[in-house]
Amino acid sequence: MRRLVVAPVVALALLLSACTGGDDRPEVTTLPEVSLAGFDSAEEVDLAMLQGPMVVNLWASWCGPCAREMPVLADFDERYGDQVALLGINHLETRQDRAEALVARSGVTYDLLADPEGLVSDSPPFPFIQGLPFMAFVDADGTVVHMEFVVIESVDELKELSERYLDVTL
Repeated sequence: MRRLVVAPVVALALLLSACTGGDDRPEVTTLPEVSLAGFDSAEEVDLAMLQGPMVVNLWASWCGPCAREMPVLADFDERYGDQVALLGINHLETRQDRAEALVARSGVTYDLLADPEGLVSDSPPFPFIQGLPFMAFVDADGTVVHMEFVVIESVDELKELSERYLDVTL
């Protein structure tokens, strides 16, 4: 399993900005202030208004690791979705037909949003999204408590991450 944890990078950036005078922008702790349409063209959702506990997964059909982890995420949602919501964001999708086929093949029933223009990338607190999949963990108050580029390989792995970052017992 390969992981690149974003939190230390954010901490280093904050430390460096403090040393150089930084800027006066407040620290962003909610999901990005971006509205996205539902995957099936349903009404738009303002991400910053969402609360958890929730796991947000950025994915695309052209991403092999995303395709491999989607059935795992669907299983997690089936087992624990009543305690930890799962939200998928189809990021920079180039082939909607392939995305729809992947969703159907993977058994996904959790909520999905579409971000064909990549609006969430580099929208605070999200980093510039250079690869997928990407996970964000949002606590009950709507605070983004952890973000990382990670491929989830088992339901137990996502259960452990959710318990660690979201203060839940699954």
